[in-house]
Amino acid sequence: MTSLLYTPITPSHQTRNDMTSDSYSIDISDQQTYLTVHSSDIEKILHQALSDEQVAAADISVAIVDNETIWDLNQRYLCHDYPTDVLSFLLDVEFPNDENNAAENRPRGFGKKIDGELIVSAEMAIETAVKYGWTAHDELVLYIVHGLLHLCGYDDQSDGEREVMRSREREVLQRWNISPHESTMTDASGTPGISS
Repeated sequence: MTSLLYTPITPSHQTRNDMTSDSYSIDISDQQTYLTVHSSDIEKILHQALSDEQVAAADISVAIVDNETIWDLNQRYLCHDYPTDVLSFLLDVEFPNDENNAAENRPRGFGKKIDGELIVSAEMAIETAVKYGWTAHDELVLYIVHGLLHLCGYDDQSDGEREVMRSREREVLQRWNISPHESTMTDASGTPGISS
């Protein structure tokens, strides 16, 4: 098991306290042996991102796996025959009754109740981090934030939407003193934008 330059995560500035921890249920299952994962850090990041997105309630499960497992899931559910970094599955979402929900100044997660799953590859994080000269832990956090933003309603299928999503990723990651290189934001097939 590898721990690549791990430092405990602390936010760079005051966090929001709008949402109570009771609003969010997060289950983290570490099913791999490649990277030491600190579940408490991942949980803090997810709580903060959900709060920043103003999600009303969330039930999120995160499975941290190896390349073989994520390859199998990517092939089974998305018909993509290659390992990837993150898969996100929105199982259920309830939208707020607020007619003004589409206001441009609100985050995409505003008022939603989200039930979703994230599967991330720690093995892919190690491989990719080496290429771009940052820690595997930071790369894994990028995958988790990217997947969570998909659950909140962000998309990266068009250039305009991809830029909106990348901007939001940078904002979330900067809270934790993580600054991704734009070049790290590609999937295993080399396509710009992390796959989901």
